[in-house]
Amino acid sequence: MGKAASATLQGDLLSVQPYRDDRDHGTPGRTFLLEVKDAALSSVLMSSLSMLDRLLVEKMAAARERHMEEVVDFMTERLLVPSTVEMDMAQRLATRHARVLNEFGYLTAEQLADANRSQAGNRAALAANWRKRRQIFAVPHPEKAARERDVYPAFQFEEHKPIKAVHDVLEAFGAHKAPWKLALWFTSNNGWLPGSARPVDLLTTDSQAVIAAAKRDAQGSAA
Repeated sequence: MGKAASATLQGDLLSVQPYRDDRDHGTPGRTFLLEVKDAALSSVLMSSLSMLDRLLVEKMAAARERHMEEVVDFMTERLLVPSTVEMDMAQRLATRHARVLNEFGYLTAEQLADANRSQAGNRAALAANWRKRRQIFAVPHPEKAARERDVYPAFQFEEHKPIKAVHDVLEAFGAHKAPWKLALWFTSNNGWLPGSARPVDLLTTDSQAVIAAAKRDAQGSAA
């Protein structure tokens, strides 16, 4: 059992020692000193001490729970060793990511700003605005040491401006696909398209077919 909070009024100083859990036995308790120059306020504080005690108990319990979760997460990250299968899958996925950027290229936010003669002082503003409007998307660069962490696959642009069909595809998928899954969807063969073509190859020549394929695949993702 824990001990309730206690308070002592000495002149203008109200000494408050909050709830202490028995698990803290042997640990010096904290005492808070409040300067109270108004007798009425002192009376209010004394009468609300039980409520303060209850709130402190709840806050301390929640803080302990959060701390325990953080400790467990910290230990899990260091104890969990990836299996050989997981390592192999991660390696193959990283290879696919690199292949997409190697085949189609990519642009940084600064390069997009320069190509569009943006006058904004913030060189990332143009790309950020397009991204916010879901006209384009960015992917994390597969090389963790890369200077630009987020890059924009170049197949989304025509003359450095967003291709409209990309926006329609992003709207179709909504939040169902992570950025790299989107990039792989655009660059992988799709059975909904003529000849199982890749969406990326039809973005400007048959955009409606690409959008329709995205809507069908989005329905499957949500199912």
